[in-house]
Amino acid sequence: MDREDATVLVAEAEGVLVGVAAHSVRDGVMNLTQFHVSPAHWREGIGSALHLACVSDWQRRGVTVARLEVFEPNQGARAFYSACGWTPDPDLPRHGDHLVLRLAVPRARQS
Repeated sequence: MDREDATVLVAEAEGVLVGVAAHSVRDGVMNLTQFHVSPAHWREGIGSALHLACVSDWQRRGVTVARLEVFEPNQGARAFYSACGWTPDPDLPRHGDHLVLRLAVPRARQS
């Protein structure tokens, strides 16, 4: 990553890298900049676990809103993000051929 404030999370299965998520603050807003799971490991819960790890990190940092861009034709990714609670960003709905989505980061549960 070319940003010193970026966070990169990885997922492994049997010692093999199977997923990666990266996020950083851009223009004052937390952005999920990379999110990939190896197609051989789709539907195994890896994407959900990576997403939950991102949300947990954002909660620890006090982040209340996150943003991402998704390639409009990528229906699988759009469905995944929708299931995770991401919605179209009303302030910036598009960026080129990408849709801009926003997630209201829930507050961390107090134990």
